[in-house]
Amino acid sequence: MHASATYSTVVVDLREVGFIDSTALGLLVRARQEARQHDGTFGLVAPSRFVRTVLHTMRLDGAFSIYADWPAPETTDIVESPHPEALS
Repeated sequence: MHASATYSTVVVDLREVGFIDSTALGLLVRARQEARQHDGTFGLVAPSRFVRTVLHTMRLDGAFSIYADWPAPETTDIVESPHPEALS
C-alpha cells in the first residue's frame, strides 16, 4: 500500500464492482488505516448497493468517505493495483 505514503487522498473506484468478499473488505480497511497513519484520507467511489449493504452489515459504512463520482482520469493520478481482481 504505497499510494497513501505518496498521495494525501486515496480513492478506490468501485463503479465496476458488484460483489465484495471478506478478503477485499479487509484490504480496504487496511488501506484506510494506512492512509490515516500518513495523515491522508481514503474513500470509495460509487460502491454498488451490494457493497454498501456489506459495509453497513459490517458496521463500516461510516468508516469510509463515499463519493458518488470522481473527476475524470485525466485530471487525477491513477495508481493501478497489481491485483485488481482482489476487489472483484
